[in-house]
Amino acid sequence: MVATVTIFAQEAAAPEDLNWIQQLFNNPLLPFVILFFLAFQIFIAPERRRKAEEAKMLSTLKKNDRVVTAGGIHGTVVSTSSETNTLTLRVDDNNNTRIKVNFTAIARVIDPNKENKGSDHKDADSKTKS
Repeated sequence: MVATVTIFAQEAAAPEDLNWIQQLFNNPLLPFVILFFLAFQIFIAPERRRKAEEAKMLSTLKKNDRVVTAGGIHGTVVSTSSETNTLTLRVDDNNNTRIKVNFTAIARVIDPNKENKGSDHKDADSKTKS
């Protein structure tokens, strides 16, 4: 027995004259590209910026900078050691108490200008309450 296959030839549809915008929106990969772009902008880019700012802050630490650790300890930088990635903080001026912490434990550097403004505000509040 011989099987016969009949193929009906159809006339190919004439390609529509689509401009480049219509061709772009007809692309099935477009939703994936848009989702990747949005995920990058929402999740990855802000994290990269934050890490870059943190690295810049840690690289510019110097003696007598006031810092706050991730555990909430306030101190003044006494010395830094880039070989061991540690720094020594003076946490008590009266007893000269010092602790050694990793660079990664530093949460933020206290700006002396903002610190003085905050203390002026507290002094003004205490004067008005008296």
